[in-house]
Amino acid sequence: MMESIETLLADLQDADFNVRALALAEIVEAGRAVAPALVAALPDADTTLKPQLAQALAEIAEPTSADALKGLLDNQDERVRAFGALGLSRIGDPRAQAALIRTIDDFADVLCAPYTLSTYALIDQGPAALRAVLPLLDAASPDTRAHAFVVVHDIVSAQPGTGNWQALWRQLGSYAPDGPEPQRRAAARLWADWIGEHFGGA
Repeated sequence: MMESIETLLADLQDADFNVRALALAEIVEAGRAVAPALVAALPDADTTLKPQLAQALAEIAEPTSADALKGLLDNQDERVRAFGALGLSRIGDPRAQAALIRTIDDFADVLCAPYTLSTYALIDQGPAALRAVLPLLDAASPDTRAHAFVVVHDIVSAQPGTGNWQALWRQLGSYAPDGPEPQRRAAARLWADWIGEHFGGA
């Protein structure tokens, strides 16, 4: 039998990591029934609790939580912003793709650079995400460019009929996120043209 949501919310703030993890898992398992309580707890949540509430809401993906998730995109904590965008994506909210682009640099996967929570979600969208990430190949930040290009790489290389990735990469200017600006920008234009030709309707 599930503990009360009040008890679980208190456990999310416990000093013991295992207690917090078990509480989060139980909340997510409870699903949509507890989403309103999570949304109600957001405004007063401290910096320890809010990321866990955001993660729970993202994993539960209750459509009525969409506006609350959108509101998380302005939070100072990158984890909160990233889970807000992920939640919108999991719900299928029309604001999701813009939110994922906005948070593409947030909450990096420290074990698997240059992936972030939002790059994974964009990759899951398949070719529909390509046109959205293309402008980021010319972003000011090399990190942003790297995050955008890993999305391009994973989506394109997974599509049938695109051939050998290394050969295609060389054909399209050998784009490198931290490469010299003239070469990088020329390659970004080649990628934009190629994606427009092959995935123009995506």
